[in-house]
Amino acid sequence: MRKSNFNFTIPQRQSYVAILMIIWKTYRVLIRQVFPFLVIFFVGKSTKNNFGNYFLYFVIAVALIGMLYSILSFFRYYFHIVEDKLIVEKGVFGRSKTIIPFERIQTINFEQNLAHQVFSVIRLKVDTAGSAQKEFEFDAIAIDQAQALRKIVLEKKSKLVSIVKTSDNKEDSIDEKKGYKSILKLSIIDLIKVGITENHFRSGALILFALWWIWDNLREAGLDPEKYTEDIDPLAGGVIILIGLAVIFIILAFLFSLIRTVLKYFGLEFWRSNNGFKISSGLFTKKDTSALDHKIQMISWSDNLLRKIVGYYQLSLKQASSVAINIKTSINIPGCRQDQIDMVTRALYGVNAFDGIEMESVNKIFMYRRMFFLSLLGAPFLLLGYFNNNPFVIISGVLLIIYFLITSYFRYKKCKFGHNEKMMIIRGGLFGDKAETLPIIKLQNVEISQSPYQRRKKLANVKIHTAAGNVTIPYVDYNRAIQLSDYILYKTESSNKRWM
Repeated sequence: MRKSNFNFTIPQRQSYVAILMIIWKTYRVLIRQVFPFLVIFFVGKSTKNNFGNYFLYFVIAVALIGMLYSILSFFRYYFHIVEDKLIVEKGVFGRSKTIIPFERIQTINFEQNLAHQVFSVIRLKVDTAGSAQKEFEFDAIAIDQAQALRKIVLEKKSKLVSIVKTSDNKEDSIDEKKGYKSILKLSIIDLIKVGITENHFRSGALILFALWWIWDNLREAGLDPEKYTEDIDPLAGGVIILIGLAVIFIILAFLFSLIRTVLKYFGLEFWRSNNGFKISSGLFTKKDTSALDHKIQMISWSDNLLRKIVGYYQLSLKQASSVAINIKTSINIPGCRQDQIDMVTRALYGVNAFDGIEMESVNKIFMYRRMFFLSLLGAPFLLLGYFNNNPFVIISGVLLIIYFLITSYFRYKKCKFGHNEKMMIIRGGLFGDKAETLPIIKLQNVEISQSPYQRRKKLANVKIHTAAGNVTIPYVDYNRAIQLSDYILYKTESSNKRWM
């Protein structure tokens, strides 16, 4: 193997391209803060008074200061290696020195947006054990330099932990394989299928929020969009406009989901190594993310009505981290089939991990309560239709109540949980199915809560805490909840296995 030409014992700077990246990050924050004022400034024609001119000068001054700060920040940022530690020194007015022992480094991930790809540089992110956020990241360093740095850090780290004490006080050597075995690779056709089967309601909600934000800013800028619709006949043209807007909205939501999926997961590849998983994807922003076995706290997969047709699942490997960054550190893989999910669970948990698990349903009161309270949402339609003698509104209310009754039944039927000595499975879903698998030794705490109604009925909600988030089992018989809590705590406290 070719020896690295980089001498990381000497303090080094990032690539000069990092100046552009730092300036962009600074300006992005500034733009988010002053954008509403800019809309008012340009659309509201506030340049006719002195305040508008002063505001423009203020924005220019802040932009120049931000650029100067970014340049100084680049030249004051150094990193180097001393023995088995990675050291980063940074700060413009005040200096800070971060020392990271190699054994604390969990993963080193790469990311490339379009600008990185143009200049052949890469963003490097270092994730460490015990930190509530990323310890640090390099905005832009050369690709070969980043690969050499990751190689040196991981090789030295593996030497530090290559000798471990077993329960018999014997020393075993850990053989760390370098190769990766491909589990999944999505083609363009696969991405299109994934995009078609996405949750378009979520995309529609984002579009509605964006339209509402634009509408609100236009009104604040002195423009009233409502005056342009005053000449439209509210009865004749209103229905046509609503139908047209609904069709446009559906098309936009569909296209948004499809384009977002292709851009985010373009070229997706998912691999297995001897001690973890790795995923690489993205068109304009390429991300290379790794997850070590001992950091994965739970595995979940889910589908929906459309994905059931093509046999696709959304697979998620959730790593130990703070709640704030859990979504970023988790590995999410769309377009997985059941055999690929089985391959992942076998590699992580073993072949017989789920043997002997009997699933239990939650109490039926869970269904009855949902039916009752959700059905109340249809009552205003029934009353409004009755007092206004409008059969259409009454029928809408009846259909809404029927919908809530059916969905409550499906939610109850799919809400199940079960466990054996090693694993716990929690299932749920509405029109689709969802499963979450948790190794019992990695569960941190079990919280039992009761509402006044649940206390009368001797029921409880069981909230299971892990280092990657929480999972709740609703409406469990109280005695069973206590038994489940005692069993989980006993298994976690009596185990000597590594949980993170």
